[in-house]
Amino acid sequence: MYKEHLQEIKMRLENNYEEESSAKGTSFMLTSVVGVSLFLLIVLGVVLFVNRETLFEKEPGQGNRPEQSSQTASDSVISGSTLVSDDLDIWDDYPSEEEVSETVSETISQEPSEDDPSEGGTKTLVTMADGTEKWYSISKYLPQNEYDDAGFVLGNGRMAYFTDGNKASYAGIDVSKYQGYIDYNEVKKDGIDFVIIKLGSRGYSTGQLTLDDYFQDNIKRATDAGLEVGVSFSSQAITVDEAKEEAAFVLEYLADYDIKYPVVFEMEHVLNDTARIDELTKEDKTQITKAFLEAVEAEGYNVMLSGNKEWMFADINYAALSNYDVCLNQEADLPDYPYRFYMWQYTQKGTVDGVSGQVPLYICFIDYTIK
Repeated sequence: MYKEHLQEIKMRLENNYEEESSAKGTSFMLTSVVGVSLFLLIVLGVVLFVNRETLFEKEPGQGNRPEQSSQTASDSVISGSTLVSDDLDIWDDYPSEEEVSETVSETISQEPSEDDPSEGGTKTLVTMADGTEKWYSISKYLPQNEYDDAGFVLGNGRMAYFTDGNKASYAGIDVSKYQGYIDYNEVKKDGIDFVIIKLGSRGYSTGQLTLDDYFQDNIKRATDAGLEVGVSFSSQAITVDEAKEEAAFVLEYLADYDIKYPVVFEMEHVLNDTARIDELTKEDKTQITKAFLEAVEAEGYNVMLSGNKEWMFADINYAALSNYDVCLNQEADLPDYPYRFYMWQYTQKGTVDGVSGQVPLYICFIDYTIK
């Protein structure tokens, strides 16, 4: 009995030991799992903390929009689609604040202000003979005035034009019977390159064609002095046929002379009196001008249309005559005619050696001897 009792006690002790060992093993395993999990969470927290600026980095001008941390992370959001993360980044399609600011500034600088009657340089001011003013639109399709204002230099009462430091103009005068006798040798010595000589005119009331009293003397002696010569004619034609008659008159008196500078066509209003052309329409004047220039040019002469800004904008349709050279008549420090011109009469009160009294002065921008 005693032996059996000892055996029973031994068996109970062994069972208790096994149960205790099993419980301790289970407890150890749970403790290990919890410990490893906590360690991993701590590591993850540290990684997130260190990379927080990269994960939530801002782009300039993009507000608080977080940037995607990586291609892999964004791709996981759209897995199963053919799109990639860049396809969804619509913010890149919008301009930044700096770009928007620059665009607005450029737009404002190009828009005319309410106080700009030229409407951003698209209109030019014309002063009429009666002193009134009017703004006219400038066509961008016609040959433009490309002269640089900084290139004009006025010295000793003479205008010259320079490009890249080199003189690029020629000096001239306009003469008629009103200057009387002229010493052209002295004129040439005074730096004048060419002379526009009045050939004749049509009477503004009678319609009679008249040769200028000094034309033949002027053209002969100017040529003998070595000056280049052009001529002018003042028209009062009221029909195309009369314009052709005027052209024939000019060609007749030029037949004996070899001139290189232009035959200049002038048609203008008569101040303080009525004239034949007063009732002509703008289209009438345009067609008369064209008829004269065509007829003279057909005979091999250089031709030129002369007028002030009022005439060029209000009295003729310049667009229909823009293939002809222009002589601008404008007394000003600088010419503000917006279209191309090759000659400019900038004053009627010039002084030149060899000429008594005042004389109109020209500047020419091309050499007509080689045109």
